[in-house]
Amino acid sequence: MKGTGLMSLMKFSEITQSWRIEGIFTNRDWIIEEMNNIFQDYFNRFRSFHIINTQTEQKVYNLKFPTRKMSFAVKIILIVLTIYTLSTLLAGQLTIPKKQLQEKLLHLKRSPQFHNPSLALKVLQKLDVFSPVEEHYFKNGNKSRSNYHQPLLGLKNDEEYCEKQRDAFVKNPGIVFDEMNVLFDIGRSHLVRNKALPQIGNDIQPTIGEHMSARDWKEFIYDIRPDVNIFWTSRAMNEHKHLGKHFSCLSQMSNHLLGRRELGRKDYIAENAIAYAKNFKSRPQCFSHDKFFPETWLLYEKEDCQNFFKILNSVEYEETKKEKHIVFIRKIASASHRGEGVQPVDKAEEEDLKMIYENGRKCGAVDKNYIVQTYVHNPLLLNDHKFDFRVYMLVASTDPMIAFYHDGFLRVTLANYDASSSDKKVLLTNLALNKQIYDDVKGGHLYEGMDEESLKQAQQWSYQRLQDYLLEKKIITDPNWLDNYLRPQFKKAMIHLLRMTTHAFRKDRTTFELFGVDFLLDTNLNLWFIEANSGPAIGGYSVPMEKFIVKMVQDHFEIAYGILKSRMKRVLSYVNKIIDHNEAKLDVNGEIEIRDLQAKEREFREISKNYFEREFEPSLTNGFKKIIDANYEGMKMYQGLVEPECL
Repeated sequence: MKGTGLMSLMKFSEITQSWRIEGIFTNRDWIIEEMNNIFQDYFNRFRSFHIINTQTEQKVYNLKFPTRKMSFAVKIILIVLTIYTLSTLLAGQLTIPKKQLQEKLLHLKRSPQFHNPSLALKVLQKLDVFSPVEEHYFKNGNKSRSNYHQPLLGLKNDEEYCEKQRDAFVKNPGIVFDEMNVLFDIGRSHLVRNKALPQIGNDIQPTIGEHMSARDWKEFIYDIRPDVNIFWTSRAMNEHKHLGKHFSCLSQMSNHLLGRRELGRKDYIAENAIAYAKNFKSRPQCFSHDKFFPETWLLYEKEDCQNFFKILNSVEYEETKKEKHIVFIRKIASASHRGEGVQPVDKAEEEDLKMIYENGRKCGAVDKNYIVQTYVHNPLLLNDHKFDFRVYMLVASTDPMIAFYHDGFLRVTLANYDASSSDKKVLLTNLALNKQIYDDVKGGHLYEGMDEESLKQAQQWSYQRLQDYLLEKKIITDPNWLDNYLRPQFKKAMIHLLRMTTHAFRKDRTTFELFGVDFLLDTNLNLWFIEANSGPAIGGYSVPMEKFIVKMVQDHFEIAYGILKSRMKRVLSYVNKIIDHNEAKLDVNGEIEIRDLQAKEREFREISKNYFEREFEPSLTNGFKKIIDANYEGMKMYQGLVEPECL
């Protein structure tokens, strides 16, 4: 029984003390239950096993059990005592990498199997039906974005891929339950690929990525391996490949949602916020647009544009400028990140806008997706420096909606704040705006006495560092302000963001998305939403912040993988049930017949919707905290964060 010889790879006491190894186990009760199941399963099949030194492949110890029946308790005591003694003796012989230990532990319990693989494949072919994505999900303004005829990453658009992937899963469910295999398009040195994944999973197709030649990138060259679990790409594969046919099959996940632009584009989220606020006109305690989202004018909308130019030409505006200096900020509504396309409306910008729109006379006729927002003139400062928050939100599923909040960090400007300045490095906090400064310090120069790491730590603050500062300055008095105020405010804001955009997301069981959501805190400690970024930039961190981000990325993989394994456990169990109950058979022509097919199709749709099975729930140390789970109703759906009158 060589497969069970992995017990020599660890001190059993380490399991019993920690109750969690590499994110596999979540709590003590579950481990006890699973260990009982595992040992009972093996004792039912075997009367002996041996322990292997995996480095030498030599048998270290052979344990035989008497053929007469022993009580289960005695068996457990014997095996625990034996393993503990031997692991202590072998501790000096073996050095086991954490990843290898995880893989061995995963194989301790056999993966669930299909009882009749060939028949199960035909059942799944009947129940798992491809449904093409509706064209409107590819609209970006007036343009369609589906480019199925164009190659991406050199990967083939195999019309039979999901058929092949289904076949591979049926033959070996372990490719889902025992492995985390990720396909990337990012470069090999990227933080996610280079540091986060190697500790928890496998880079399944290392030749794919930004390191490829431009020629290979634009050709259909490579097959996608059927044992890919998760597609994690910076580019939206669903715009180049059919979701559910070319990739992201039933037993896979991919990291871009269809409809995410309703949240990620500045113009779309502004429109959604305005529409959403109308639902709460009589309930301002639930949501107030002017306390959440800076007042916004959509310059591509004729009426909004005309109203803005009335303000721009008013006496009141001139008076307000004397006090606040910068009153508005102009943004490009889409395809602008890291501070690009953002411009304070100073005198020069006023003149440009008046020229482009002929002082309002060409409103409705200018083909530019500009928006203008009220500038938050009283930002809270840290030692005279402006800052904002980059917070993380994971939409783990849209069928149904399941979403999580995760702590982020503060992004602090290097320049002192000056309300009268129009310098973006003073008014905006995007780290990318200081690229030249970082290039200089990498060349050996110092910036105000700081090297590169010191600069990063000056610009990247943790939540705890913020709370300590606010307590020291007596801006707050609650030592638990983070938990009592800030985190609940972030969570509620994210719930509002998703409630106002959920209608736009395609319900899909195989997609998820990580968002970087930006907020600003003013001197009254009011929280303002700035923007949400799908596929947020990950990199350029200080040493302590990099550790924090690596853990965050690993935690989001754990959730996506847990969703996948939960779904496929139900699918496998359901198919086995159909077969075991003789509700599926082959006719004389070899075609599958399923009793009461329509009812089975409805049941299959329900069991393949996403929710966590107990053993695949996020671990206790996972930093993501659930904020929405549409498997429930009422306040429970929102984890008690939404009051009854606001539902």
